[in-house]
Amino acid sequence: MIPERSFEVRAVDGGEPGQFEGYASVFGVIDSYGTVFDKGAFKKTIKERKGWLPIVWMHDPSEPIGRAEVREDDKGLWVDGQLDLDVRRGAEVHSGMKKGYITEMSHSFKRIKEKVAKGEDNSDIPHLLEVKSFEISPVTANFASNEESIITGVRIQEEPIVVIPDGMRQQMDRLEALLNEPPKGTRKTEPLGKPGNHLQGVQRQLDRIQKMRGE
Repeated sequence: MIPERSFEVRAVDGGEPGQFEGYASVFGVIDSYGTVFDKGAFKKTIKERKGWLPIVWMHDPSEPIGRAEVREDDKGLWVDGQLDLDVRRGAEVHSGMKKGYITEMSHSFKRIKEKVAKGEDNSDIPHLLEVKSFEISPVTANFASNEESIITGVRIQEEPIVVIPDGMRQQMDRLEALLNEPPKGTRKTEPLGKPGNHLQGVQRQLDRIQKMRGE
């Protein structure tokens, strides 16, 4: 397999948090490996892969971090990627994209068909006519072999993540248990959290806790 890199970051309208888009390869450009992808090179592999490829970190198949819908257009291999933010590395990569230090992507492939054409300096330039693709990888800025292959968008608007410390979580559990236990002398028909019930304040605390939990 040969890695071929590239992307550029810009906001995406709509979509899910962790979504990004751009080109993993651009046709007609000589990359740092001295090769050129011709239009149609990905057509067969896209069909065989049913239009998607796994996203992994730095070409490491043991670190899957998402899924990419892929297609060819007139410019190159277009990617609609969705990072898995439930995976730590996926969340880290998403942060790097938003902050601008993970700005390129790469893909691994196997050469199937190619031809050789003369370059401007009369050197032999392999043109890849068909490849078999394996994965898409986000990579750190300034490591693109094809500088025109860019990320054009990253979904950056998302709900804040609330992290509840263990100590506070224990207090929440105690409050819930206390709220569910009727106080001595309280009639069973008297609703909890209503005036006349000494757990009214606890009810308000629990309401705030449930908002933090997103319940």
